Amino acid sequence: MTIAFAAKLGLTEHDAQDAGQEAMLAFVTGYRQGAYDRAKGRLRSWLFGIAYRKVKDIQRTAGQERPLADRSDASAWLASVAAPDTAQAVWEQEWQRAVLRACMAEATGSFEPQTLRVFELYVLEEWPAKKVADYLGITRNAVFVAKNHVTSHLRELARQMEQIW
Repeated sequence: MTIAFAAKLGLTEHDAQDAGQEAMLAFVTGYRQGAYDRAKGRLRSWLFGIAYRKVKDIQRTAGQERPLADRSDASAWLASVAAPDTAQAVWEQEWQRAVLRACMAEATGSFEPQTLRVFELYVLEEWPAKKVADYLGITRNAVFVAKNHVTSHLRELARQMEQIW
């Protein structure tokens, strides 16, 4: 998740991986030292702060390593460093994707494979209900029922994960 976040803020694949590794190391070290205090905020907010600072550090370093001749447009470099509110929106989007992936992994054992396939095709891949029904040899009503069952279960799992994370 942190790597995707860093990449969306403009880091190269290599730099995004570095940012992700550095953020995870800082997170684990800080967590073990008791730096995280649940009373002060959510775990994901704390992790966002760590990841955001690592991305900014790498962006700043990359900017400093460029020769002065390459700094003809300093404002372009400054614009490349995402503002905290923009970065927060990107982080939230990546966080929701991570929660959905975790919920889907957890739900795998709770449903028949075809029920999950209906959900994937209809919701995640956005196929029309008729196309899903025809493709899987079921009724349109069965598509809606499967979607509702999986959605309800995923909402409950997401609620539980949000409380923990």
